Amino acid sequence: MLQDISAMNPKGHVKLELYNDNGVFYKKEKKNLVVQSANKIVAEMMADPTKVLRINQVDKGNTALSANADSLFVFALKVQHELKTKFENNWGASNTVAIFEIEELKGITSLEKVTVGEAELVINRDVFLRDASKGKIEFNVAPIEAVSIQFHKVNNSYMKFIEGTEVVKVNGTVWKRGTTAANDTKTYQINYRTGEVLFETAQTNVEVTYDYNMSYALGFMALGGKPNAQHPNYQPVEFGNTNKLDIDMKNEYAGSRMPIQYPASISTGATEVEPAIPTQPIAVVTKTKDVTVTHNGDNVTKLLAYELPNIHDSGSGNTGRTLYELVSVRNTTTSATIDLQNVRITANTLSRVEITFRDADVAMGDVVKVDYRLKLDNRHLIYQLGQSPVVELVAVRHTDAATGAIRPYTILDSGLKPNQGDVWISNPNTGHISFSENPVGGPKVETPGQLQVEYKVNSGTVVKFVADFPKGVPAPAIEDAPVKNVSAVSGQTSVTLDYPIAKDNAGLFIEPVVKITKAGSTTTLTSGQYQISLDGKTITPNSLSAGDVVNVQYRYERSTHDIYQVAMFDDKVGGKMFNISGIGPVTKDKNTGMRVTWSVTF
Repeated sequence: MLQDISAMNPKGHVKLELYNDNGVFYKKEKKNLVVQSANKIVAEMMADPTKVLRINQVDKGNTALSANADSLFVFALKVQHELKTKFENNWGASNTVAIFEIEELKGITSLEKVTVGEAELVINRDVFLRDASKGKIEFNVAPIEAVSIQFHKVNNSYMKFIEGTEVVKVNGTVWKRGTTAANDTKTYQINYRTGEVLFETAQTNVEVTYDYNMSYALGFMALGGKPNAQHPNYQPVEFGNTNKLDIDMKNEYAGSRMPIQYPASISTGATEVEPAIPTQPIAVVTKTKDVTVTHNGDNVTKLLAYELPNIHDSGSGNTGRTLYELVSVRNTTTSATIDLQNVRITANTLSRVEITFRDADVAMGDVVKVDYRLKLDNRHLIYQLGQSPVVELVAVRHTDAATGAIRPYTILDSGLKPNQGDVWISNPNTGHISFSENPVGGPKVETPGQLQVEYKVNSGTVVKFVADFPKGVPAPAIEDAPVKNVSAVSGQTSVTLDYPIAKDNAGLFIEPVVKITKAGSTTTLTSGQYQISLDGKTITPNSLSAGDVVNVQYRYERSTHDIYQVAMFDDKVGGKMFNISGIGPVTKDKNTGMRVTWSVTF
């Protein structure tokens, strides 16, 4: 029976970048693992390409500090389906052209206002939009003065606000939508097309919850901590074939899924890089043999006067191996060490090895002890790359461990022809490459150092998915702090905590549990029997004496997260996982952003 197995086998790697207000300050890359549910995700995308996901979003922050052209203060949402923008130009007094294709107008959705000089034109009478996708516009009369075009255009066709779903809060208080923005009535305006919430004055601590539709795709990336409590701290997470059946990311940080930015870039035949492959030494075995010098013909050339019998004697276990090097040679009859420079290797094949001496070093019948090394095999010439099948070698370089010198090897015909050039593809399906024993370009491959290999796999198409995890994502977590126990000393009036006490959504401290033990009797204080400092780090009981033991149980806001994993999903909540990578560990605090670029090779 023939079994037809149709399965996508994507490969690739993920790059992580940490950034702050000064730019990117840390980068890390690692291979990824594509799980089996990837097949189903792609199949569903192909089956219903118009499908959309309904996503709930929460945006927090402050409005712009300065007002817009309408004297209102903008709080910009992350979902901005359109942009409201302006194009200005002056084609000059000699212009006779009335129809233009303007690059900046491509994707225009509507003309808002068009002026020529000081005159405002009537849209669809004096000026017409002819082709929105091409940005084509037509004037009744060729403009010869400065032109200003205010218009809306598509900013993100993949995400669209669902009108009416927003809930707007300022400092925890719900505001209402209106035709005008007014502080006294707590009213805001909203432009659903551009994703802008408008206020009468600048506002801080704004929170907007809303829903939007997103075109169905590989929708989100998420961050995770250690996969389990047993995983060692600061040790990277490794995923293998046993994880291909995983359907979720263990210990995913709540609320960390961020939408993938579309359109994604696409390329073909991307180059893979193996940046640092340690070179392999030649595998050898050390042997010793005592041989008796015998005369072999006329003594014509004294340097080559005597030959030794083949050291591949039957039963020696050396048959089929060539001589790698002589270690030492000693004439045991005369107790003299023979200089290796005076010993010639006159034959070195799989079946026969011969060495010869000078007349001055040996005489007929002398016994010579030879220490030597045989080469076991050619393993040192063969390397396996991380990706396969390999279709082309782009570049192979050797970095010398001693000198740091970098030398490239000669590659002929993209490495596709075996035994040609310095290095070639010996098994494309498994990703094996082989080196010449005597390369022309680079050094012998066994030279201590590292290899860098650039190559192409039979990939066809590489798609780069990018997601941004801004400051504050994942959100700070409220956790129990280590219990603080302090035995008061003379003159002490307060207790300093290890972390500031956390606040609730209303900006109030989450009440701690404060206990004082006096003379063996423990009392739990009420909120009126102690004070919390403004920074939340100090507890001051109304009464504290030397010897009193203060016990404080409290919660704190953990604003840093150790990132050990990243994964891609097809939905904001739940959904199917596409792939996963152990990219960490790296620490992301509330003031650090993270950008993840996932290159998936299909």
